[in-house]
Amino acid sequence: MKDKNFTTFEEQVDILKRRGLIIGNEEAAINALKRYGYYNIINGYKDPFVDIPKGSDSEEKYKNGVTFEEIYALYLLDRNIRISVMDAMLDVEDHLRTATAHVIAEAFTADQSKYLDRKNYRLGKIINDDGDYTIDAIFKKFKKILADDTQPVKHYREDYGNVPPWILLKEASFGNIVNFIKMQKGPQKREIVSLIYRYPVSLVSSNPDVFTMFMDTIFICLDYRNFSAHGGRIYNLSTNSKMRYNTILHGYMGISEPDYRLGKGITGLPVLCAALSMFEDRNIANRLKAEIKYYYDDYLEKYPNSKEYLDKYLIV
Repeated sequence: MKDKNFTTFEEQVDILKRRGLIIGNEEAAINALKRYGYYNIINGYKDPFVDIPKGSDSEEKYKNGVTFEEIYALYLLDRNIRISVMDAMLDVEDHLRTATAHVIAEAFTADQSKYLDRKNYRLGKIINDDGDYTIDAIFKKFKKILADDTQPVKHYREDYGNVPPWILLKEASFGNIVNFIKMQKGPQKREIVSLIYRYPVSLVSSNPDVFTMFMDTIFICLDYRNFSAHGGRIYNLSTNSKMRYNTILHGYMGISEPDYRLGKGITGLPVLCAALSMFEDRNIANRLKAEIKYYYDDYLEKYPNSKEYLDKYLIV
């Protein structure tokens, strides 16, 4: 029997039992599978509980004593963390949007013909055979927003003949905002970083670790936002974007360069939480850390044998 073949919920329970999984309440297990799906619960969260000899082609077997309820609890732990991460990323998005709009308006005015002048920004790289640069792709997305009939864009366009940057960026995606920040020239980028961290612009200019930390942070946040929005597994996520070693963040985390070279402080929820702790508004990080700890403690109260495994991913 292969997982990809159609099976009823009752048949799915029988498969799991045949593989050695203990199911204390079959009715509750079936209801969970109906609600969230076999793939989401089992295929997504079975790895720490499965015992497959290396090189074996035999059907996977669950470790002795593992229950469906334990796997389902890990799924719910991750689901709750995902909701908390998504909430934190919405706050980060608001902070980035506000800071960017403020800096753009201050530097180029709120007149869209001026603040959307291509020469105000870095071009980026050529992205297609037409010779378009990164900034051109971003501007195309902005033009679609400007022409859209959603409010308040329509109101500003029709009543004032101009959409200021704080209204335009209100409708931009997290990815649009992050990539737009990347295309800022030095003075504006430093001002944005200064607003987010409340560091003096002089410090941002003189210490390259501040700038590196900021850019790595916002791209890691973008990865977490996208994985969260699409229901991806979060608790042990290794994002595509990585945190480069820097003295500020890794000093705060107590991670030395040799530790970093061994793989510590590169990615994962502890890195995300530490990076958010650098923001001037520490409420985002504090709330996220508190919620992760709450769900972590709740899971370990029921399944204390999983502590060593979870500590690799969730100690923040």
